[in-house]
Parts: sequence; structure tokens; C-alpha cells
Amino acid sequence: MIDTPTRNAQHEALDVFLGKWTARGMSYGGTDQSGHDPKANGEPWISTHEGAWHTGSFFLVQDERADIAASRFDTLNIFGVDTETDQYFLRSFENHGFYRNYQIARVGDVWTLTGDAERATTTFADNNRTQNIVWEWKRGNVWLPLCDRIAVRVD
Repeated sequence: MIDTPTRNAQHEALDVFLGKWTARGMSYGGTDQSGHDPKANGEPWISTHEGAWHTGSFFLVQDERADIAASRFDTLNIFGVDTETDQYFLRSFENHGFYRNYQIARVGDVWTLTGDAERATTTFADNNRTQNIVWEWKRGNVWLPLCDRIAVRVD
């Protein structure tokens, strides 16, 4: 028999992702990242995202709508806690048909997502009303900037 999951402090820590946010920054992954400056050809990133608990408050759902230059990039993220390992995870689905799985580590106000070919660090500041988000992607054996943005809570 499987034990029924119980909500705990790890779930409550995910509250920092709740609410409505606007973000601005730069995207680099779709550009020519060769040369000495892999951020040289960045494109503007503008987005909104909203986080809310799914019924039962075990999984936090985050829906994001982004415009990168003239391209649309939408993601649906599901945050949770693995009941077998007590580790955070994120499942991400995007409008181009891709999905990704990330492990999450948290140290204080810094949340680090690690996947096979992408990784991100989100640092919370201003009493959890600001997110500094830095994504990288792996090309061969090299990690390159994917996007940088700052999100501000609007509710």
C-alpha cells in the first residue's frame, strides 16, 4: 500500500512562486553564440507568468506567456516534491511541443533547476517580490547563456 502524501514545509516554500509576475530581459539561445561574447546577439524578452496551487496544494502550476523579439514562447510548469526522495522537481511543457524534467535544489533564496541540457538559477529578493532568473543551455560540452530576466510580482 502506498502512503498518502502529506503536505510539509517543502511545499510551503514553493509559495514564493505564487502570484502574477511580469518579466523583462534578453534571450540568447536562438542567436549565433559563437565568438568571444555569446550574449552579443541577444533579443528582448517580455513575459508574464502566474503561479497558483493546484487543488490539494501539492503541485504548484505556473503558466508563462513570453514574447521574444517577434516569436511566442509559452510554458506550463508544474512544481512538486517527490514523495520517494523528498526532492523538488519541475515538469515543463512548451508551445513548440517540447517538455523537460528538472531537479530543483534550494539554498535560502536561491532555487537551482538542473536538466539534461538546460539549467537555471532563480534568486528571490525584495521580500520575495523580485526574481532574478538566469538560464543556460548546453551546446556540446559548453554551457552558454540562454536568457536572463528580472521578474517583478504585480499582485
